[in-house]
Amino acid sequence: MGLLYIWNCSNTSFSESNLVSYSEIEETKAADNDITSKKVRIYMSDDITFFILSKLPLKSLKRFECVCKSWSLLFQNTYFMTMYRNNLMMTMSSISNCYDDTYLTLHCEPKNYYHDVSTEFYLLSGQSFKNRVKIDLPPPFQKDDSHIFILGSVSINGIFCLKQKYDPHLVLWNPTTSQFKAVPLSPFNSAPPGRTPHHVLHGFGYDSVTDDYKVIQFVDSLPLAIGDDYFHHRSYETFWEIYSLRSNSWRRLDLCFQNRYYYTPNRCIGVYINGMCHWWARSDVSVIIYEECLISFNFSNEVLITTPAPLYLDVNSPCFKYVERRLVLLNETVALISTYLETGTFHISILGELGVRESWTKLIMVEHLPSIGRPIGVGKKSNILFFQKTDGKLAWVDLSTKMIEEDLGVKGWLFGCNIGKYKKSFLPIGGMDN
Repeated sequence: MGLLYIWNCSNTSFSESNLVSYSEIEETKAADNDITSKKVRIYMSDDITFFILSKLPLKSLKRFECVCKSWSLLFQNTYFMTMYRNNLMMTMSSISNCYDDTYLTLHCEPKNYYHDVSTEFYLLSGQSFKNRVKIDLPPPFQKDDSHIFILGSVSINGIFCLKQKYDPHLVLWNPTTSQFKAVPLSPFNSAPPGRTPHHVLHGFGYDSVTDDYKVIQFVDSLPLAIGDDYFHHRSYETFWEIYSLRSNSWRRLDLCFQNRYYYTPNRCIGVYINGMCHWWARSDVSVIIYEECLISFNFSNEVLITTPAPLYLDVNSPCFKYVERRLVLLNETVALISTYLETGTFHISILGELGVRESWTKLIMVEHLPSIGRPIGVGKKSNILFFQKTDGKLAWVDLSTKMIEEDLGVKGWLFGCNIGKYKKSFLPIGGMDN
């Protein structure tokens, strides 16, 4: 077989000594590639690899665990986890400009046993959140301001959805413009004889496909008579329903959901992010056995997703009753705070992928904080976590330093204060008809 020759143009005199065979060129290239690949392997140290991987979202990182054994053990590597946490803290600080303020709903302690728990609404600003501006609640709640909750923990295009604990009425509210809209009552709110409707889970969100604001709720019912079998499987009907601001109407949803009583103290709050609302739920399988899971609802395709709790959460241990759970958003990612009240310890788990139990990762653990109580959320700065101390005072923890900073100078009812993020907007609420 003949050889293909290439003329070396650097020498204008034509001779065989200036001809290089194609096979020689390919051999030279192969040798160069081998040297280059060796150089790459030499300089691709663990430090560089860890640095690159630490920049990835958790979902991608979880998927790369199958590449090699060392990558599958990344979350057990102290050095890598420190780098990953530091990068996350920096990112959380940099995205704080997505929101204008931190809001606080302060549930005030009742004056005595016969007084109800009133609610005050504040916007917080300043480096240490000392600047507090009180905002009047919308007119529907000014006569009775007890137990007001904000669904989803954030404003959506400047709009909040407010709910009163024992009342079925909902109100959409823009604090910037003081506009509000009372949501009409659902026509489906009925219950079997001897029972009363009870709205267990609520969510407020935005459907980007139809440019519509929606509210979803899960309707249970409570017994009117004391002594009914309250926490076990029921034979009566439970259902989901959804409200559309565009049509100003409710309709029932065909969603598959276990017919059990799901209970968490924050079931009326949840968190909202990117068209989905999430709640942390607990069901009583038996008197001594519990199940916990994340419930997520997509407002565009109206699909419900459940994600089991991480395996390392022992919900049936003897100390379970001393644990407080709270969902928050860290770096635009769903995170679960588990606070162990007896030991003053909390840890934060973040979710990599909906529906995948193994994608939970324990990210941060802080131990032995004095007087730590219930977590009440994160604000504009996502690296700041707010707690209600055991004496009712509000304080915050810097997740970068893991230290409790000075308290906010206010004291609230021990079971109802909440903090979240607020984005100002002068846009009117669609379908205004007050």
